[in-house]
Amino acid sequence: MKLIKQNMYKRKKQMKTTSMLDKNIISLINEQIWLENNASFYYLYLSNQFAINGFSGISTFFKEQSNEEREHMLKLIDYLIDEDSTPQIPNYNFMEEMEEDFNILSHFENSLTNEKRVSSSIHDIVNNCKKIGDIQTENFMQWFVIEQREEETKFKNIIDELKIIGDDRGGLYQINKELGKLSDSEEEN
Repeated sequence: MKLIKQNMYKRKKQMKTTSMLDKNIISLINEQIWLENNASFYYLYLSNQFAINGFSGISTFFKEQSNEEREHMLKLIDYLIDEDSTPQIPNYNFMEEMEEDFNILSHFENSLTNEKRVSSSIHDIVNNCKKIGDIQTENFMQWFVIEQREEETKFKNIIDELKIIGDDRGGLYQINKELGKLSDSEEEN
């Protein structure tokens, strides 16, 4: 048993020293892991807020957004592990107390701002990969670049629709239904 533990320790120690990734890239990816985790919990918070206010479709939409952000975090964690690097798992999910009124448009605008922050971080990783010639990580991150473009476009379109709808209850009812179905169709794809 002692030999097995010694071998495990040596292997773990070797894993940390054999990573070919640049330390700065590892740090940036770890920051991205934190951002994805934070986004996941923010969307879970929004899901709860919409559920409390009777918007079950929009609640489902944000719950799926939360799951998607968590999947992104796990993808980054797996990449670092596959590259013999140590991911830093967020050990808490701190959310500041939110003192904002329930406002559908505002929640979606804040979500778009959040997506833009995530996109900026991803672009920073890609740019740093280009600077040091890390083609492998740059290629891996291209999936995230495309994903973020889709996310930003989705939120921009929803915001545009909400601005057209305004306070029209029929329009809000319809978008609530559509966003609930949108989450269902994304699961099928």
